[in-house]
Amino acid sequence: MKSMYARATAGALCAAMLAGCGGDDNGNLSLMVTVYGLVKPGLILKNGDQTVTVTQGSSITGASTAYFPNLIAEDSTINIEIVQDATATKCEVEKASSTNIKANYYSALQPKVYCTTNAYQLGGSVTGLTQDQLVLTNGSVTATIPANATTFTFPSKVYDGFIYGVTVLQQPEGLTCSVANPTGTMPSGDVMNLAVSCVPRAS
Repeated sequence: MKSMYARATAGALCAAMLAGCGGDDNGNLSLMVTVYGLVKPGLILKNGDQTVTVTQGSSITGASTAYFPNLIAEDSTINIEIVQDATATKCEVEKASSTNIKANYYSALQPKVYCTTNAYQLGGSVTGLTQDQLVLTNGSVTATIPANATTFTFPSKVYDGFIYGVTVLQQPEGLTCSVANPTGTMPSGDVMNLAVSCVPRAS
C-alpha cells in the first residue's frame, strides 16, 4: 500500500513538473528536437500546428536543441516536418525517432534532425610547374600537384560560408611557387580563381 502511494505521489510530481513548463492545456509533455550539424540560420520545424525556429550550433559537428512552444498530450502522434531549411543547408528528419511516433515522456525527447551545409570545390590555375611534389594546403586538407599541371582542385570541398586560406606547404625542387587570391569566404558556389605561379628558384 505504501509503495502504491509513493508511486502515485511520484507520478503526480512528474506531471506537475511537466505541466509547469508552460504552453497550453492540450497535454503535459514537452516536445524537444535535437538537430545535428546546423551552423546556418533559418531552420523551421513543424509538429502538427506548432512550429519552432532552431538556433544554429557553433560547429559543424555540434548539436542544437529546440522545444516546441506548447505541451503535447500523451499518446498523441509526433510527426516532425521541415517547413524551411536553413540557409545553404539540407536537413533531414530521422524517421525512426520523429515520424508517426506515439508521444510519451521519453519519445517526446527523442526526435532528431540531421543537417548538412552545402559545400563547394576550391581550386584554380597553375603556371610554370615543371617539377613534381608541389603541395598546397587549406587548413588540414592538402593537394599534391604534379609537374606540368595547369589546373588543380582540393580533394575536399569547403562548406558554404566557411573561411579558406591556401598556402604552399611544400615547394617543388628548384622552383618557388606562390598563390594569388589565397583567402576568402566560401560563397554559394565553386571558387576556382586561385592562381598558382611557379618560377625558377634563385641560386
